[in-house]
Amino acid sequence: MLIVFSILFAALLFSESIFLEVDNFNIGERAFHIDLGKNYAIIADYQGTIHFIDIFTLEKAEFTQAVLPMGGAYDGEFFYVIDNYNRQLLKIKNNKAQQKLVLDSKPVNIKLINGELYILGTNPNKLYIVDSNLFVKKSMNIPVHSPLIRNIGEQVFIPLFDNFQNNVFLTDLLFLIPNNDTYIVNYNNIEHPIDIVGYKGVIYMVSYYNGNLYRNDFRTQPKIAQFGKYTTNIEMYKNNIVGNSLMGGVYYYNLSSGKTEVILEEVPISDISVSPNGQYLYAISHIENKLYVIEDKKVYQTIDTYNYPIDVESPTDNIVLVLCTDSSRLQVIRYFE
Repeated sequence: MLIVFSILFAALLFSESIFLEVDNFNIGERAFHIDLGKNYAIIADYQGTIHFIDIFTLEKAEFTQAVLPMGGAYDGEFFYVIDNYNRQLLKIKNNKAQQKLVLDSKPVNIKLINGELYILGTNPNKLYIVDSNLFVKKSMNIPVHSPLIRNIGEQVFIPLFDNFQNNVFLTDLLFLIPNNDTYIVNYNNIEHPIDIVGYKGVIYMVSYYNGNLYRNDFRTQPKIAQFGKYTTNIEMYKNNIVGNSLMGGVYYYNLSSGKTEVILEEVPISDISVSPNGQYLYAISHIENKLYVIEDKKVYQTIDTYNYPIDVESPTDNIVLVLCTDSSRLQVIRYFE
């Protein structure tokens, strides 16, 4: 109660809107990403615990019956957790496993999209589409290691990330589109595709190591911008495609002018996220241990994080979550008007 009062009192001291940390949670070692489901943040650590945190009430539950949980999803009634060690998908309610599905590959990622669970596995590389009853509706072999699940609305895209090794292309495909069993073909020797966005029916893609942004036209994929190097994410933000660089910078490609601008060019950025209403862009630096709240192209506020922030998510217009790996902490930050 004292903490809540102190936060509210601090917010009243400022005439302008402000972001403040309202709570933080201890997360086990080697937790690398936040999964979101309805009102829950779901975080798996390598010690065998998956953490369910209600972002509104700030209540936390822990599930410890998985050996090596790698991620989770929530549909409003059940949690779904993947266990990499046991090659299982667990369906959980009231902190108990109600049902299990054994997979023939080791699951590394899970995402709930349009009522279906998309699960990626390795050894062998496969994609599973599973319903809420744990019935496998579809399974597909994937030609290369592909740990990421991306989507534009309800359309799912699987980047064929490890498409290039030892100066050789292992596949002539860039993205798997599992809903209709099609692919985006690689027409421009694009290496290591990592993320994708859509704008007015046009698809844009970014490559990881060289940070090149490409437009997917009919049988051509021209490079239209350079987002530094080691780009992990792109987002749509105020008529711009925005991307981060682990080497430094938040890059903006303006869809109207075709021009590229950069801010925080000397600051390595590990992740970015956009508020659901499109007002703010959030960027974290794993080197500076900072969260940058950005409005348009200006830093509105800078907030200290714990050590090595690696994932930032904005589930609502006034809540920001920051996962700090080295400190094993999840920060909950709120927007006060």
